Amino acid sequence: MPSFVHNLISGLKNAVPHRHHHQVPNEPTPMETLALQYTGQYAFLDELTNKTHQIVVSKELAIKIDGRVLPGTVTGITTDRLTFLDHYGYQLIITNGASGPKAVYDEAEDATYNIITPTADDAQ
Repeated sequence: MPSFVHNLISGLKNAVPHRHHHQVPNEPTPMETLALQYTGQYAFLDELTNKTHQIVVSKELAIKIDGRVLPGTVTGITTDRLTFLDHYGYQLIITNGASGPKAVYDEAEDATYNIITPTADDAQ
């Protein structure tokens, strides 16, 4: 008798058409949305050495400076600033403006560097 019930249920499952649910693309989490505000490649000028440095922020909030990964972790993120604590215990703070990151504060150097925004002439 149990095999009859089992066969009946199995037969009904196979006979009833399956509905395919439309999968909704995953909405970004609030953290991912915030991260996108900082994601990109930027440059800043160290006026003491007159050297331009490249800073890259990935969508996972990993930070590279001049092509080298900066070991550490994000300790805070808002629409106004991203705070990163490096492996030496110094903060790197990227402040955000209306059109994206506008400055980088390096606690180790106790210096703030303005993000260089390429002009339309530079892009050509």
